[in-house]
Amino acid sequence: MNKPVNRTPADGAARILDTLRMRERIAAQVDALFTMQSAPFRQWQGEALHAAVAHAADASPFYRSHLASSAPAFLRSGQVKDFTALPFTTRQHLHDAYPFGMLAVSQDALVRFGESSGTSSGTSIAAFFTAEDWFTNNCTVAHMLQQVLTPHDVVAVAVPYELAGVGQDLDRALELIGCTVVALGASPQFCPPERMVRILRDAGVTALICSGTRALHLSEVAQQLGIDPRRDLKVSKLLCAGEGSSPAKQVILRETWGAETFAMFGMTETNTLGMFCSANQLHLIENRSYFELIDPASGAPCAPGVAGELVVTTLSSRALPLIRYRTGDLVHIEQAPCTCGSPFHTMRHMGRVADHIVVQGRSMSMLALEQDVLSELTSAPYHFGVKVVDEKLHIGLTENNYGEEVRARVAARFVAQHGLEVNFLLMDKDKVDKAVRNAVKPTMQSIYLN
Repeated sequence: MNKPVNRTPADGAARILDTLRMRERIAAQVDALFTMQSAPFRQWQGEALHAAVAHAADASPFYRSHLASSAPAFLRSGQVKDFTALPFTTRQHLHDAYPFGMLAVSQDALVRFGESSGTSSGTSIAAFFTAEDWFTNNCTVAHMLQQVLTPHDVVAVAVPYELAGVGQDLDRALELIGCTVVALGASPQFCPPERMVRILRDAGVTALICSGTRALHLSEVAQQLGIDPRRDLKVSKLLCAGEGSSPAKQVILRETWGAETFAMFGMTETNTLGMFCSANQLHLIENRSYFELIDPASGAPCAPGVAGELVVTTLSSRALPLIRYRTGDLVHIEQAPCTCGSPFHTMRHMGRVADHIVVQGRSMSMLALEQDVLSELTSAPYHFGVKVVDEKLHIGLTENNYGEEVRARVAARFVAQHGLEVNFLLMDKDKVDKAVRNAVKPTMQSIYLN
């Protein structure tokens, strides 16, 4: 039987004060990086990259082996050519190391443990953070959020709180900038869409954080309840997370809600990777990670200005360092500085490497398909599905958008854009609604046809 630990009130007070001092120090460090000019920031980033590789190679059981033959050359030279010779880390590595094979601090130093939902691959991986890791991300997210939110905003967070921690991370960041947080979560059993809509109205919510697909669904539920999102709700900002959104979907969201849309994305194992600024551009979070783009097929570095798969090396993750981690996200990094003045590069998220379909030798991303279909739909609900059978592309539409005119426009667009003829299928609206309604992370993937 474990012996009880004898603690005094003074011990507890000292620990709390130490935590508060740590938070003050981290907040000052994050603020300094956000306000740096580009040249000194790049110098800091290079030093942080060297330190991150050294820490991983020394402290992580996985990386001691994984980097044994390649890290010494980079740590001696600090040259890009030696860094790009380091082997990639993949999701499979994290899966195989579950739960603590990647841990680079003592387990006692952890303040959070979580797991991915496994929705993209069917397998879960572990993620864990020290207090400094966690608060660094909280402060970073708060810096980005406060560019469009104020202490007067009432913010509803309709993302998963279970395991992954994205909901809690947003909560902490929103509290830091003084917003009122409405923690809706993502479980339909506890907070079904009808209740979400009523809370949006009754709490006077001004900003909603959720996936674009959930936002569309909530607008449809609101209409069914006799609530017009533009007239009867105060939501003026939609912060979209959990899936990429095509320009066409963003247009529909803005028109449906009468709100401005902003994008952000991240992963359980990396925390935040990209967030919006005051100019509504998506920035890479370069104070927390070093980013590369590679050719998804060959793994070779992309030339500047060429889109590729995003590869992440964490700079401020002591517990779970990741070196050259392949995210599976397709990204274009802009070279020109943003008008907001940030030293962080801007980017365009182009979907997932895995979210491509091949028809008659042509590869198309799901985001591109979404753009082509949603651009031609005329009424809510804006559901569609896609499948390929015998080298033929089939697009499913619900009855409200199945008219001959709409199908003709969609068909003409696919011929013009892709040189492909399409077949159409009538989708059962009730079944589609049920699929979206019951999804913890509703995305367009929820309703793609089998």
